Amino acid sequence: MQIKNEHNLCSVVKGKKYSLSSLKGINQCQHILRKYKLFRKKLGQFAKRIVMPVLAQNENQRDEFKRPHAIVCTRHRNASFRKEEVVLGRLLGTGGFGSVYRGKYKDSTVAVKVMHRVTKNPAAQLESFKAELNTIGFDHENIVKTITATSLETFDQGAWIVMEYAGRRTLQSLVDDDSVSLGPRRRVKFSQQIAEALKYAHDMKIVHLDLKPANILITPGGRCKVADFGCSQKVEIDTGIFSPTQRSILTGTFAYRAPELLKGEAPSKKADIYALAVIMWQLLSRQTPFSNENQHVVIFGVVAYGQRPKHPEIEVDPFEESYRDLYSQCWLPCPLDRPTAGEIAELLNIWRGYM
Repeated sequence: MQIKNEHNLCSVVKGKKYSLSSLKGINQCQHILRKYKLFRKKLGQFAKRIVMPVLAQNENQRDEFKRPHAIVCTRHRNASFRKEEVVLGRLLGTGGFGSVYRGKYKDSTVAVKVMHRVTKNPAAQLESFKAELNTIGFDHENIVKTITATSLETFDQGAWIVMEYAGRRTLQSLVDDDSVSLGPRRRVKFSQQIAEALKYAHDMKIVHLDLKPANILITPGGRCKVADFGCSQKVEIDTGIFSPTQRSILTGTFAYRAPELLKGEAPSKKADIYALAVIMWQLLSRQTPFSNENQHVVIFGVVAYGQRPKHPEIEVDPFEESYRDLYSQCWLPCPLDRPTAGEIAELLNIWRGYM
C-alpha cells in the first residue's frame, strides 16, 4: 500500500478513517509522512524480486556477495564464577545442549543453563557455549541478560551460564494459546521490541541467527526479551575472508533461516531481519510456517523461487495491509533490499504512537 498524503497516513496508523482534527495537528502528520517516505525510499520497491539459484555460485551476484562482506567469529570471555555460588531450583526446560533451571545467585532469582555432557558432538557444544557468551556485557531491556558463566578452562567439567530470570512464557506459547488476543496493538508492540533488541545486538556486531518465537520470552509485565544466543556470531569489518563455524551453517530452525544462509553464504545482520519477518507473519496468522511440508522441498522453494509463508486472509484494513507490506519487505530475497532493525523499530514506534 502506498501512503500518498496526510489523511491517508493518519488512516493507516490508526487503522481506520477519521478527521485530521482528532490528531495533534496537521504539522505532526506532515512530519510523520516525511519520515515514512524516507523510510520507503530506503526500502526500495516492494515488487522487486531476485530469484536465487539453489546451492550454486552465481557469477553475477553483487560484489558484496562475491566477496563476503564480513568475517564471522565468536566472542567469549573468561569468568571467575564458581558453581558453589548458585542454588539450583526447579527445571524450566531442556534443549539439545543443556537444561535451564530456576535458581538463586547472590540473593537474586536467576535462570541457570547447565550444559549436558555430550559425547557425539562436543565441539559443537563448545561453540554453542562460546556463542552464548557473546552477550556478556549486553544491557538492553529486550534482551535476556547474561550475568556470568563458568570459565572455558573448566568446560570439560561441566559448563554453567547464569542469566536474568524473565519468566517461563515464550512468544510461541502466546501464539499457540487461542485464549490470548494478538490484536494490532500487541503485534506492533512485540514486533517493535524485537526490532529494538536486534538493533542493539547488531550495533554490538552480534547476529542472533536463531531468532524464532520459542527463543523470545514474555515477562509477566508483557515485555519481549530475546534469548538463546547459542547460534550467534560476531560480524567483523570486511577483510575478504569468511571462516564460518561448523554450527553457523547447519543450525537454526529452517523456516526462519534466510535464503542466503540456506545457500551457505556469510551470515549478516539482514538474516535476523528475515527471521523477524517470519515472526511478524506468525503473529498475524497464528500458524506454524511451512507446517506439514517437506523440509527439503521448502528449502528449495525458498532459495530458488522465493517461496514464503502464505499471507493469511485479512479484512480490508489499511493498517493490516501496511503491516503485511512491512514484513514482506523484511523477507525480500536480496539481503541488501531488507530494512535494518533500526528502520523497522523507528517505523513501528511511530505506529504505536497513533494506535
